[in-house]
Amino acid sequence: MMDQDDTASSRADSFCDEHLHSPVSFKRQSPFSFKRHVMLDFREQAFQWVQTYLGGPWARAELKHFRCKGMRGDLTNYLYTCKLILWDGENDGLKILKTEKDIPTKVTLKVYGEIDTHQGFNSVEMMTLNIILAERHYVPKIHAIFPDGRFEEYEKSRQLRAAEIRKAEVSNHLADFLSDYHKMVMPFGKKAGRLEQMLDHYHSMALSVEFEDEDKAKMLKKIIRYNIDEELETLKDICFPCHDEVVFCHNNLSEGNILLCGHKDDRRIQVVGSDLSSYNYRSYDFGHFFASMQFDFGSSKYPYFERDRSKIPTEQERREFIIRYSRRLNLAVAQQKIVEDKIYEYSEKFMLASLFLRGLWGIVQADVSELQFGYLDYALASFQAYFEHKILNDL
Repeated sequence: MMDQDDTASSRADSFCDEHLHSPVSFKRQSPFSFKRHVMLDFREQAFQWVQTYLGGPWARAELKHFRCKGMRGDLTNYLYTCKLILWDGENDGLKILKTEKDIPTKVTLKVYGEIDTHQGFNSVEMMTLNIILAERHYVPKIHAIFPDGRFEEYEKSRQLRAAEIRKAEVSNHLADFLSDYHKMVMPFGKKAGRLEQMLDHYHSMALSVEFEDEDKAKMLKKIIRYNIDEELETLKDICFPCHDEVVFCHNNLSEGNILLCGHKDDRRIQVVGSDLSSYNYRSYDFGHFFASMQFDFGSSKYPYFERDRSKIPTEQERREFIIRYSRRLNLAVAQQKIVEDKIYEYSEKFMLASLFLRGLWGIVQADVSELQFGYLDYALASFQAYFEHKILNDL
């Protein structure tokens, strides 16, 4: 994930400061994960990573040349900017770069969140996926990959808000993006069963969550009253079997993963958050995207998001998005109309799958994540949106 602009909220800044000066809490063990009883400042941990995996001037630098700052922009993983200080009053920083001017002095560090260890996290597949996508310029250039995360090219950017995403120029770009993304051939399993597996897995995990905190326990009880235990089977009856085309899907096209990058004279849209990409039913990407538009993560107050169902694209807007997508498939006119109608029909159903999965994910994330976000509030809002969509569309 790329850096977010300097307008990040004080909530994010305080969280970042807290994390940089507290013991590392990684639940995986890597070559540089210390024994759990060892208390280690995160800056020192990050410094060891840059020295080992970036090499060059990073390896020759001293800790006094190194800065690491947390940043906002991901609800699952931990993001930081790492940079070398080129001037410390004694010119030491400039000396270490004297013979390697092309080596980056500022990078983005992405550390995988705790939930990755719970969902059958496949590190080999993750590494392969991101290397291929970086080579094809779908994600930022990767400088190094290691067991706990990766270093990416740094570029200043900010998240686009839902109101901006609804604008024609952005919406058209995203439709084109999906069309090109879906054409990729990737060296991963070609069956679409991963969606059902994810629903089953998170469903099982969510139902096993218990909180000692009284407020969280009450919130969870309120969520469980939606009968999410039995509702999963109803959802499966609605969505499966599915006769939609199976393509390589992004699976996470939503507000938080759509960035505006570059400078004033060279702005461009970048879609990130591709770690969940897999072969899936084509219409899931549409359903997920349409459902996500009712959530706005720009709030600086708890629970740090707002939901407004009226922000879901209208039927006309959704159909226009799908038409824009289908025009790049080079189909005969009659076949194009069939594809468009099928995508619209299935996307309505997959909006339910997306919302249900969001709700389950929120419960699990509330249990395992240290990020400051109203995950249980998000879970409740997602299930409320799920049942609203189900009733209003007679699904």
